[in-house]
Amino acid sequence: MKTLSQQTRAEVAPSVGLPGYHRAQLAPGIVHLGLGAFHRAHQALYTEAVIEGGDRRWGILGVSLRDTRVPATLAAQDHLYSITERHGEQARTRVVGALLGALHAPSQREAVLAAIAAPSTAIVTSTVTEKGYSQSPATGELDTGDADVRHDIEHPATPRTTLGVLAAGIRARPANAPLTVVCCDNMAGNGDLLRKLLVQYASAFDPVLARRIESEIGFPNSMVDRIVPAATPASLDYAAARLGLRDEAAIVCEPYTQWVIEDRFAGPRPAWEDAGALLTGDVRPYQAMKLRLLNGTHSAIAYAGQLCDLESVSDAMAHPRVGAFARRLMLEDLRATVAAPSGYDVQAYCHELLRRFENPALAHRTQQIAMDGTQKVPVRWLPALRESLAAGIERPLLERALAAWLHYLARERSDSGIALTISDPGAAPLAMRLRQAADDIAAANAALRYAPVFGAAPWPAPFAARLAAHLSTLRQGGMAALLAS
Repeated sequence: MKTLSQQTRAEVAPSVGLPGYHRAQLAPGIVHLGLGAFHRAHQALYTEAVIEGGDRRWGILGVSLRDTRVPATLAAQDHLYSITERHGEQARTRVVGALLGALHAPSQREAVLAAIAAPSTAIVTSTVTEKGYSQSPATGELDTGDADVRHDIEHPATPRTTLGVLAAGIRARPANAPLTVVCCDNMAGNGDLLRKLLVQYASAFDPVLARRIESEIGFPNSMVDRIVPAATPASLDYAAARLGLRDEAAIVCEPYTQWVIEDRFAGPRPAWEDAGALLTGDVRPYQAMKLRLLNGTHSAIAYAGQLCDLESVSDAMAHPRVGAFARRLMLEDLRATVAAPSGYDVQAYCHELLRRFENPALAHRTQQIAMDGTQKVPVRWLPALRESLAAGIERPLLERALAAWLHYLARERSDSGIALTISDPGAAPLAMRLRQAADDIAAANAALRYAPVFGAAPWPAPFAARLAAHLSTLRQGGMAALLAS
């Protein structure tokens, strides 16, 4: 079977949508850091719609900060790729043309920095995951103990980190070229946080640059939502059958998509609202809803699913106990901790989320969602727990989810004894504390006193006792016993 490319695009199946514009007319206006599947299935599609509407200024130059495979795969296809939106047996496929190029930052650093510095670049977007911003999860400040951060402070012209790449590119920009950086990762106040971290980083070696970042660069907060599973051989084969061509960068995702952006730009921007994005004065309520209701429930499904040998989210939702646990966690514990935007039906949003989780066409692996828990748990679960405990309110389902995560880290095996893959660079010290504890109450206290994850402020003793009881239940009877109780 032939491979998708500019030369073969005319051979795609008649049912597949193709770009309705000449790609040669596109000008590069956006640099995106973190060229994974999520960006290509989300922000790139909103931009594609703007380009289709006639504004050709917003071609995207993608940057991979680590992996060489994505740029190489896309380059072999002239940076064309397909999106298939699927729910059950219903599916729709289109080819996307907004991506003009794909760079690998470690080996093409000068080209990456030149792209950010170019006056024609008005927008930099980023999806590098929570751990990609060199932030201490417990303090929210720049992690100056990180080896790559220290390297970049000492050698700012040869950066390794996201912050270093951004700062070096901004440093080389003309003073009269406005720039807006749109963080699209799952962090509360993500634009404000990125500005703070970038200023802290730049202050360590160039105070003038730090002041420029703080005063001249736009950092709107944003919230993104779409379930985009990692590609599998099965998903690539499914896309190829629909395309009639092989697409090694093909993405199969859900139909639902949402993007809420704070209308706070330093210069020109695409009319993303014409493509369905919501431009608003305050993103925070939407961020809190998504972080807690979607991401918070997803994490609970991931750890419960891993412990119960459930490979995908839809498998977990179909499991009698895990599915019921996930529904109650969202609708009872987490729902009670969010304040809805004015006029927004949160209950309907919750039921829509649960319907999306049940989509059997998405092989969204629990192992993928379980990655980097030491970065995710502090933003998805711990604020809701702290707020509730301060108000004298117990969250029994969320507390069980936290115990399941700690049990998952300490045991590294499912309840049936199958070895688990823990993909979390920050997990080893916490897991060691849990394993070395003399008993369950000691394990709970050792975890809660681990400041890099749980913060420096003490946690209430009754909460620690309940957490210890859950750990004891898990140790003796696994997830079945925890959820039965």
